[in-house]
Amino acid sequence: MKEKQKENSAIEALKYVKKGMTLGLGSGSTAEIFVKKLAEKNKKEKLDLTCVATSNKTMRIAIDSGLKVVGIDLVEKIDLAVDGADQVNSKKELLKGMGGYAFLKEKQVDYKAKKFIVIIDESKLTKELTEEILVEVEPAKAIEVIKNLSEKFDGEIVHASNKCMPVETDNNNYVISVQLHSPIKNAKELEKKINKIDGVKENGLFTRECTVIVGTDKGTKTI
Repeated sequence: MKEKQKENSAIEALKYVKKGMTLGLGSGSTAEIFVKKLAEKNKKEKLDLTCVATSNKTMRIAIDSGLKVVGIDLVEKIDLAVDGADQVNSKKELLKGMGGYAFLKEKQVDYKAKKFIVIIDESKLTKELTEEILVEVEPAKAIEVIKNLSEKFDGEIVHASNKCMPVETDNNNYVISVQLHSPIKNAKELEKKINKIDGVKENGLFTRECTVIVGTDKGTKTI
């Protein structure tokens, strides 16, 4: 059921794709469905698309599917970015990063895009953001960042781990998990506050304007 919802949202997002566009390709399971559907559309309609990937995994899927992929530094603009999310609240603020810890590159691409579309299934909708905030940090400053975050926020702040080892991102940085004891308030302010801490590269709060396409069992709804 959830897979059908993901597919429905991905297919709906294809309607925003136009010939000659530069597209930002998100990361995560729903975004991967979109990439594969996009490749089919590009081949069938000869759309001459240029794509910027937000993770190594997305890049491999896109290239293997026949899409043209370039680095973000090689494009002057991104017309449209399509990405998933772990949670979306009633203000259309997002928490991202749990699917592959790619939120630094996701934010670089998603925030550069002229239009940002978020594709999700119904389970990702929530009144308030309650999941953990992921923070990408320079490895040499990780301990100091944890100490700084612990002094500023009420919650459990630890290294994200994979088989007892610190999680490393595509950028060779570490990921810190911030698990607050209460729902997130003032997400836009919090996003900026975390990023001001020395050693922090980025965090998983996304508060820019976006269009959210929610996949349902029977189709989609756009908010």
